[in-house]
Amino acid sequence: MRSTARHTLKVLALALVWSGGLLGCTTVPSPRQDAVLYSTPSGASLQKIKIKRIPLTGEQLAELASLPKDNTEFNSRWLVEEKPDTRRAGPWDTRLYIFDSADTNRCVRVELLDQASYEIRHAWLNEKMLFIAVPWGRMAWTDFVLDTETLRFVYIEDGVYIRELESQEGRESQKTFESRKK
Repeated sequence: MRSTARHTLKVLALALVWSGGLLGCTTVPSPRQDAVLYSTPSGASLQKIKIKRIPLTGEQLAELASLPKDNTEFNSRWLVEEKPDTRRAGPWDTRLYIFDSADTNRCVRVELLDQASYEIRHAWLNEKMLFIAVPWGRMAWTDFVLDTETLRFVYIEDGVYIRELESQEGRESQKTFESRKK
């Protein structure tokens, strides 16, 4: 009797592992086909990202000093974000000003031109590397890591959310089909 119970438990445990229940995954395909694809940045994306070292006047510095700071862990650099007024008609441009504690009369300006009204995300990875995600629309964006010393991209790719594109294409196909029936 004990060997039968033990055998049953082994079979149940094996079935649970095979079904993915024990490990939190499943072998049954999901009906949703969400996917994010990344690719080399397009020329259009690259033209919308402008990076330049600029000098600042006292007035500009005072204006930027009034904006919230995003500091690196050891405060050797920080950035402030000048957000667009999305209450007005686009295109909208966001400017990030990156300061070095050794020289606050100059900064690096990152201009993100004609972006969507969604928030730009940024995070310091260390004292000089900055991650930035720029939404160009609801389904497309560019992610990049900027070396704030050399002003070079360490990483840059365009991203696109596929499920949205597929469902949008499906809606457009359905509209076309319905219009032809009339």
